[in-house]
Amino acid sequence: MSILRGMKQLLILFTTLPLVLLLNCRQPVVQIIQSSGSIQAGNFLVYYQRTGYGQPLVLLHAGLQDHAMWDEQVKALSTAYEVITPDLPYHGRTTGADTNLLACDVIRVLLDSLRIQQVSIGGSSIGCMVAQDFVIAYPDRVDKAIFVSPSINAKDLPADSLSKARYSLFMQAYEKKDTVKAARAFTKIWATGLRDEQPDSVRARVELQVFNTTLANLRHYKMGTGPRLQTSPPAFERLSSITKPVLIIDGDKDLPFISYCAGILEKQVPGAVRKTIPGTAHMLNMEKPALFNDLLLSFLKRTQ
Repeated sequence: MSILRGMKQLLILFTTLPLVLLLNCRQPVVQIIQSSGSIQAGNFLVYYQRTGYGQPLVLLHAGLQDHAMWDEQVKALSTAYEVITPDLPYHGRTTGADTNLLACDVIRVLLDSLRIQQVSIGGSSIGCMVAQDFVIAYPDRVDKAIFVSPSINAKDLPADSLSKARYSLFMQAYEKKDTVKAARAFTKIWATGLRDEQPDSVRARVELQVFNTTLANLRHYKMGTGPRLQTSPPAFERLSSITKPVLIIDGDKDLPFISYCAGILEKQVPGAVRKTIPGTAHMLNMEKPALFNDLLLSFLKRTQ
């Protein structure tokens, strides 16, 4: 009987040991922490979302859009980074008005309120201009910078005839207070870009989101208002002072003016790296999120 009992004990040991080892070797489940709120910055009540755990990453949306344009980046990056996506002044759920406070200082107040000292910061279009101002004004608070579908804050940059013509259609509709037509023109400028073919399902979804968000912003805010940029001097005159690692990402189907701006940044920002995503227009992070996220992660993980 003792022999039989011993064999049973061995059998139990050998059948349960692999399960015990498997349980002990399991990777800990990463809990994605998500919160949202609003902070006071001057006369603005700035809305933000904060997702994930790790090194802080601030992403600033394009004009007439909001924090939701970064949803695919938040999903992909929040397992390794704390991703902060605010609504810029006069956009989305941010409320109030302040004609004195610079947008880069709005971001500084937000970070101070969240007790975050240093971040990597990225921005698309007008968000890119705010990011440029922040990097120049507060270099000690920046680890890396990502300039997406970039514009540049400058006193005067030459715009090509195609870009001016497209934007003129948008402004004509807006001045007639036809917000639906204006939102359609805006969507054609930035989500459709230089493409004539019918959109696939991904692009159609992106264009619908851009249209709906643009329409909501046009109806809620006046076009004469927007994030206040540094003008004395503008970022264009101080690009060479940026010493942080910079990644520039643009799309080959965006308007010529954006490609021109990307080229200026590539030449004038010391050490800047430029990546062009084929087959995408202005909202490239929404069109090809997997490729965009890979570029972003590779850059963020790079040692200086």
